[in-house]
Amino acid sequence: MFDGTSTGTLFGVIRTPVRCAAVADCRGGARMGDPTFGVLGSLQVRVDGVPVRLGGAKPRAVLATLLLQPGGFVSLDLLTEVLWPGGAPRSAVANVRTYVRTLRRALSMAGAATDRLRTKPAGYALDIGPGDLDMLLFEQRLDRARTVRDQGDDAAALRAYEAALGLWRGGVLQDVPASVVWDPAVTRLEGLRSAAVDECLEVRLRLGDHAPVIAGLRSRLHDDPLREDLWRMLVHALHDSGRTAEARAAYAEAERIIAAELGIEPSEPLRAMGEQVNGYAGRRRSPAPAPVCQLPMDVPDFTGRADEVAEHERLLSTAGRQPVVAVLSGPPGSGKTTLAVHVAHRVRAAFPDGQLFVDLGGTSDRPREPADVLGEMLRGLGVIDSAVPGEPVERAALLRSRLAQRRFLIVLDDAVGSAQVRPLLPGTGGSAVLVSSRRRMPGLPAHHSALGVMRRDDARALFGAVVGPDRLHAEAADVDRVLAACGSLPLAVRIAGARLANRPGWSVGTLADFLHDERGRLDQLRTGELEVRASAELSYRHLPGPAARVFRAFGRLADDAVAGWAVAVATGHADEAARALETLLDEHLVEVVGEDRLGQQRYRMHDLLRCYARELAEAEGHETRVRRQLRVVEALIGLARSANAAMPTRFLGVLGEPAPVTGPASGIADRVRALPVEWFESERRILVAAVDSATRLGRVLLAADLAIELAGFFDMRGYYGDWLRTHQLVLDAMPDPSDARAAALLRNLGQLHLYQDRYAEALASFDRSREIFAGLGHGSGEAVAALGAGSVYRVVGDLDAALAAFTDALDGFGEAGDRHGEAVARNAIASVWLERKDPETAAGWLDGALELARDLGDRHREAQVRRRIAVLYELRGEPGVARAELERALGIFDDLADTHCAAYVQQSIGELCLRQGDAGQASALLVGALAVQQQLGDRRAEARVACLLGELHHATGRKQTARRYFHRSLSTWRRLDARDQAALVDAKLKSLR
Repeated sequence: MFDGTSTGTLFGVIRTPVRCAAVADCRGGARMGDPTFGVLGSLQVRVDGVPVRLGGAKPRAVLATLLLQPGGFVSLDLLTEVLWPGGAPRSAVANVRTYVRTLRRALSMAGAATDRLRTKPAGYALDIGPGDLDMLLFEQRLDRARTVRDQGDDAAALRAYEAALGLWRGGVLQDVPASVVWDPAVTRLEGLRSAAVDECLEVRLRLGDHAPVIAGLRSRLHDDPLREDLWRMLVHALHDSGRTAEARAAYAEAERIIAAELGIEPSEPLRAMGEQVNGYAGRRRSPAPAPVCQLPMDVPDFTGRADEVAEHERLLSTAGRQPVVAVLSGPPGSGKTTLAVHVAHRVRAAFPDGQLFVDLGGTSDRPREPADVLGEMLRGLGVIDSAVPGEPVERAALLRSRLAQRRFLIVLDDAVGSAQVRPLLPGTGGSAVLVSSRRRMPGLPAHHSALGVMRRDDARALFGAVVGPDRLHAEAADVDRVLAACGSLPLAVRIAGARLANRPGWSVGTLADFLHDERGRLDQLRTGELEVRASAELSYRHLPGPAARVFRAFGRLADDAVAGWAVAVATGHADEAARALETLLDEHLVEVVGEDRLGQQRYRMHDLLRCYARELAEAEGHETRVRRQLRVVEALIGLARSANAAMPTRFLGVLGEPAPVTGPASGIADRVRALPVEWFESERRILVAAVDSATRLGRVLLAADLAIELAGFFDMRGYYGDWLRTHQLVLDAMPDPSDARAAALLRNLGQLHLYQDRYAEALASFDRSREIFAGLGHGSGEAVAALGAGSVYRVVGDLDAALAAFTDALDGFGEAGDRHGEAVARNAIASVWLERKDPETAAGWLDGALELARDLGDRHREAQVRRRIAVLYELRGEPGVARAELERALGIFDDLADTHCAAYVQQSIGELCLRQGDAGQASALLVGALAVQQQLGDRRAEARVACLLGELHHATGRKQTARRYFHRSLSTWRRLDARDQAALVDAKLKSLR
């Protein structure tokens, strides 16, 4: 048989021609005078673009066989099988040679070289390069497409896929009678084509090109309606393009077809997409009745966990020649036993010999011994007491023997560890074991899965099953509050629902109010024998000392995912904390929620467990609690100062001096200095919470130190809410805000007010800061505040006052020896002269500022100076040079990930394009800048850009769009009480009528 695997792996045959792009020229890299061969469609031979007539069907079949094995040996026997599949005549070999001569003659008459069709002993070979055969060229282009796709360049990948798929003109050799000899090669090619089409559609989907994706997917699904990956892409594309109703209908159709044809539900990825578009959860048919067994009663209102149930049903049902063991672990209250029992009831029909259930007592004071459990299990299997061996090893052997030829389901609930479970497992046969435990057991030969909290929709459904659907829908907002307080922990949701069901006079809002206070939340979450606190306590009391200390420490850490070093700082013991965290992970008392930007694992404790940890921490005493919290705050200050010293941009403020970081935090200090922005981003919520914590503890100076260190990062990333909240909180708590810390906080607040167009507040903050710094003899701080005041004056149009303030700042920086400040002041002075349309005077100041920025290695300041230089060149009538300077500035801000400043430069480029008549590019740039400025709350910039966009659309004849932008600009100027600007925009609006 013909070996079709020489150039790739075999794929399934896809006969329907589907393309992702227009047809491309299949000649590729063919040389002049050489033939170009095609098999991706009808058989084709061209010389210099002219088709070559090959003769009858037999010569064409010979050539087709040679082309499917380019450069490879094709035997006479193989060609005979192709040409005469029902049996060859005696003259077959001579006839084959005749057909080969016919091919050579046809090629020769067309002026093509024929030496590459070589005669070999008992066969032939056709030497052919990738550029001469569309099949090889397709594979070459496909490899290129996949390479650029894997490199993340979707646009280039799309072009490459289109170039590859454009070579196809139909099915492989569609005008030549088929041969079973060709099937492996044809299957491989059609499989490659099908995969390429799918990959091309995926790339288009990522690029947002929804219309062709949807059309292509519908065509594919028409021929292969059981392709779940294609259904998932179709639902995704419809949903992303805003066609939600069609997306829901497509998912429903997929679910119906899969159920009708295969009798199963959609796979998890497709179900997840269905849930994304409409929250659909698949229905499952109830299992057939099963014999009586030892399983406890299934929970009658079992709700949710559809994915987990399906996964374990599938897994347990695979037991056959070998037993299957599944371990289900999770935190207290996550419903492990409930789920295990529910799954066991659903699959018991697959285990006709019976079902055993054993409580191993893992969370009790005395977990059960394996020997005792083995005796109980043997008796359950029908072994009489007198026949049960005395030795545990013999009992385990007898259990394995009894299970070897039978199909039993064994549920081992509340296991304490691997050593307890291992003797209870079957060795051979078709039995299955489902183990539940609070502890991970990686050493056990089993399939492991961790059970977390419920999805919010599942938790809502569980709550509704307990309290009734009427209350669920009538008080939906309060239901969300209850579920949030319960953290979607199944035990807590069930208790909350039971409490409400037993108190008909309560509303859901009443229960939500009771649960709002974390300190009393655990008291509310108990009813009858169910209690969240007791469930947590069962796990806590088995912890070794170091793990118990770390558990309590979480009660005082921020309500957020924390890095291991923060836990070590809180406890004061780095090595002990690392080992203790591993213990808590194994016990499902904390979970890893990913890695931060420094590659550190982040740990989170469930809210209700944290409430219990807080209760335990409260019992440790006030001094211990305060000491732990202050250790964290002090470590954060030290790390923040180290990060600021290494930041890619220098904040124009007054910061503390960095010092060596000591204690448990020292292990992270080097990574913080290497990745300062990433560290600030990872710890932002922790840092903000620490400012609040230190303030509440009365350590206002520590809170101020930390807040001051955060301002530069907040400025860089535009976190204005955090900036205002931390600074105002500390200033309000200061009994006498007149020291250097207060002055620094006021200067920072002035900068924030300036960004958000609160000019009176900004000037007041700068002036008060300048006054305090002057009184303290702090020349550099006074200069920084003067710069801020000058910026306010420049924005409001008082250029004389601005120039005076900037000059004072320059003198102050010079006396303090602050060259960085001098660069800023020189740039600021230049901005005044540019406002006055005096580029020549501004040039000298800008040259000095740029030289200083370069000498200092301050790229951020260099970019700011280049923004001003661009203004200078435009004033000189050199827009091309101005655009180049702005592009250089934008590149620097992008490298530094400074979204705020990058938006302003983007705005400047857009305005320049608009003034130069490039409306298309101006529109794209200005729309992008407008979105960022709206997000950052810079209303003045937002109003200006909206007006510019109105002018642009007015000039290009799109009056309705222009009117919308003018209205947006006008309303913003009015909110800013900027009457002159509002009047100008109002006049533009009236000109549209």
